Amino acid sequence: MQTAFGEIIFGNRNLRRLQIHTKAFAALAVIAAAAASAELAAHAQPKPAGDAQEGRAFALEACTGCHVVAADQPFKPIYTGDIHPPDFKDIASKPGVTTDSLIHYLDTLPAIPKDSHMANADLTPEQTRDVVAYIISLRGKP
Repeated sequence: MQTAFGEIIFGNRNLRRLQIHTKAFAALAVIAAAAASAELAAHAQPKPAGDAQEGRAFALEACTGCHVVAADQPFKPIYTGDIHPPDFKDIASKPGVTTDSLIHYLDTLPAIPKDSHMANADLTPEQTRDVVAYIISLRGKP
């Protein structure tokens, strides 16, 4: 029988060599994985925070057709469905709503909504972060 190292096993002596090579290979693999993980962690960038002011400005242009984005928005939502979409302030005040949960929600909306729910607005990652930052900034405000 031939090993991965080209040796032919003819007894306990070569079997012992194979075990040593296997242990050495496993140790090197662990060290390499740890080094790669440390390298990735060193270069990992946290997600940039959104800009609430930019999010408000964008939402006033893009979201007021259905939502109350701000109390001083130029016009009321024109949505005429049976269920009124929530105001941004209500979304911000809902228990369990986080930046990550809102980003996930907006990123995973279907292109064609079911049961009159919101359609995917096809926002860029920056627009999503900005709108979410604005929504979260409304938490606890009168």
